[in-house]
This record gives sequence, C-alpha cells and structure tokens, in this order.
Amino acid sequence: MTLAATLTWLVRYGHVVGGALWLGGYLVLAFLLIPTLAKGKSAPLERLTETTVRVLTYAGTATIFFGLLLVTRTRGFDRLFQGEWGGIIVACFVIALALLGIGDGALRPALRRVSTTRNVRPAQRLALLGFALSVVAVGLMTRALYVPT
Repeated sequence: MTLAATLTWLVRYGHVVGGALWLGGYLVLAFLLIPTLAKGKSAPLERLTETTVRVLTYAGTATIFFGLLLVTRTRGFDRLFQGEWGGIIVACFVIALALLGIGDGALRPALRRVSTTRNVRPAQRLALLGFALSVVAVGLMTRALYVPT
C-alpha cells in the first residue's frame, strides 16, 4: 500500500469513526439518557447527558473535518456540484451543519431547562431528530462510495 493510499484510508477511517460516534451518541441520548432523566432528578445524570451533547459536537466537528479532507483525497471539490456523488456530499454537509446546530444550539439549552421544568419532551424530540438525521446521513454516505466516477 502506498503512502497516499494509507493516508486516504486513515482520513476515511477518521470520518467513519467520527460519524459512528455522532450517530451512536444521538442513539444513547434519545433512547437511554433522556428517558432515564424523565424518571427523576439526578445531578450526575444531568451532567453526563450534557457532556454527551458536548462530545457529539466534537465528534461532529471531526466528522466534517475528515469528510472535507476525504473530498480532497478522492474526487475533489470541483466535482461537488456535479452528479449524484456531489449531491450526496452536499446533502450530507447540510445535514451535518443542521446536526451541529441541533446539538449545541437547541439540545443543550433544552437539557439545561429539564432541571427546572422537569419537561424532557423538547430534549427528547431534538435527540430523536438528531438520531434520524444522522441515520439518513449514514445511509446517503454508503451510497456515495458506489457512485461511478
């Protein structure tokens, strides 16, 4: 394996690991942490839940960074607005930005309000939305690998 091929593999690996953490984090939030918060007040659980959202931001940022690097190592930015592959990449980039906004811009504040209102429904909906969007992005990205050049 050449150095260039190894670097491309490492970049793809970073992109996939970041995406897996992102999707898995939303899964854990939506189906484990937030429903557990609904059962009763727990300061450690509230901190863990908020920390999980912060980790999602880091995982998402890493996913986007490695994704942009992957574009440079594969088809290039000049192909972004051409054909199915470009459409998939642009759609996933838009989804990724939406996920970052959902996490830090909406979900974290909703989780902070849980400690005073005890209403987890807004946070639950946002976590489910984040999970659904991340599943869509992963599905699209699996197709991007097989689009002919």
